[in-house]
Parts: sequence; structure tokens; C-alpha cells
Amino acid sequence: MHKNSIRNANLDLVTKRVWIPAQEFVQSQVTGASVILDAGFGTGAAQLLELGTSANGAIRLEATTDDVNYLWVPGDFDNRHPLYVRYLWTSDYASADGTATFTTLYKAHAAGTAVGIGDTALTVVHGASAKSAAAARAIHWSKYGVLAPVANAGHVFLPETIAVSFNVTCSAVANITIASDYVWLLGMELVYTPRITFGKSDRPARMLKDGLAANLELDVTNDL
Repeated sequence: MHKNSIRNANLDLVTKRVWIPAQEFVQSQVTGASVILDAGFGTGAAQLLELGTSANGAIRLEATTDDVNYLWVPGDFDNRHPLYVRYLWTSDYASADGTATFTTLYKAHAAGTAVGIGDTALTVVHGASAKSAAAARAIHWSKYGVLAPVANAGHVFLPETIAVSFNVTCSAVANITIASDYVWLLGMELVYTPRITFGKSDRPARMLKDGLAANLELDVTNDL
């Protein structure tokens, strides 16, 4: 490195947020249907449909065994720091006591290895996410799931990782009757520390909390 050159260690970074909409999970079409799309080569009847009359698509999950899948190719992800995952969701259930628990499984792929379904649990699982309003189809964020570096080993993904498979289910509900109230998945958000310069830093980017004024943040030790 040249003297006085800028590195990640010199910068106070903010986490990067990557939004993956429901449409990105769609990989096949129901036979004979023009507007109903399967939402992945998985199990169950997950389908991409219009959410009411909102003109926005969402994946309708009808059972806790329905799953969707996505292949992510990391770009500027700094693999020395955690990867956070959460989901934007809603339900036709109209009371505020409903909860949904998402489960994310992942599989990292290196060049020359076979692509497969996500099969490994996150370091910190999502936990139950409560509805924030007593209204049908009001949207809510799930709790974060976290994939953290291994203690004394480092790296969320090894440097040779070129793609990551995610497998997603709404694995549990409370009060919501998923077969009739449904859980609608609008998309997945990935949050991570970006690598934007040469050099490395042991300091992770800071996560700004939704709804707070500018320059306010979550404590990096906070349990998400």
C-alpha cells in the first residue's frame, strides 16, 4: 500500500442493504396458467400473486412446509463481517396477535462444486415476528437472522465462494391460520459490510435503524 492511501480501516462505513423482491424467487410457471407462477423449485404451493389490489406481487405461502429458493452471487460483501437476513411479510389475518417465524438455510458454493439447496442453519435464527397492526395485509419486517464469522476462524464465506443458495420457509405461525390467512412474502433483505477499498478492516459497518433520524444507529452489540 502507498503511504497515506485510503483503506476500509480509515472509513466509518454504513451497512449496505440489498433488496430481493418476491419476483426474483420465481423460477417456473404453473401448467396452463397465465398469471399464476410457481415461486421456486421446492415443496408446497408457494405462488407469486398480486397482493389484493395493490398492484404489487408477493409470494403466498399456504403451509409451514412451503419453501422458496434463491441463488445469490456476492459482489462487494466483506466476508470478515456478519451477513444479516430478514423478510418483509404480511398476512390476511386482521388481528395484531399473529406471529410468523421464518427459517433461512444456506449453502455456499465454490467453483467446481455442485449447486444445491440451502441446508445449513444461520448462526442466529430469526425468531417469531409479530404483526405491528391489527389490519389485514399491513406489512411488517421479520426479525433478523445472522450468519456470523466463526470464532477464531473468521470468514462468513470462504474467499473461494462464488454463489450462495438460500432456502426460505415460514416455519411456524401463531394465531395465523396459514392455510387460509396465508403468509405473504414480499421479499428478502440482505445487510452486510461492503468492501469498497483496498485493504481490510476489523471494524464492521454500522447499521442505521429503520425510522430513526439521520446519524442514529443500532449499537453494534445489540441483539437484533
